Amino acid sequence: MQRLFYQTVTTYGAMLFTKAEIKIFSRLATNKIYWQKKFKNDYIYNAKMNGEILGSFSMDTNGNIEYFFVHMNYHGKGIARELYYTLEEVAKQVKIKTLTTQIHLGTRVFFEKNGFTIVKNAVKVVGGDEVTSYSGVKKL
Repeated sequence: MQRLFYQTVTTYGAMLFTKAEIKIFSRLATNKIYWQKKFKNDYIYNAKMNGEILGSFSMDTNGNIEYFFVHMNYHGKGIARELYYTLEEVAKQVKIKTLTTQIHLGTRVFFEKNGFTIVKNAVKVVGGDEVTSYSGVKKL
């Protein structure tokens, strides 16, 4: 899981994230304590085929989606859609009423298609790069 997260952040993420964001996310990928807490406390689901993880999501008990991704070799095959349906079902089963997430421009259309309202948060300078952050909110 850590390896796939790292690969996704450093390869596909290079098209979405700033250098500063890639540095932050890649550090998380190698932080074992972070992942141990995440697997203990959050809802984590993986899409697998022949034992290989193709995609994953993590949602905390408040409905915040921390990450949602599909390996770049499997984009366009409906895996994100199926993972998202699973995420919503899990949220409904545990009585989460609102989903929230941080959104990058590359994922904005996906979340809008799935009923999220997109809110522009702020423009800030990170490592010399201007970064506009967005949040997505969906009432279930």
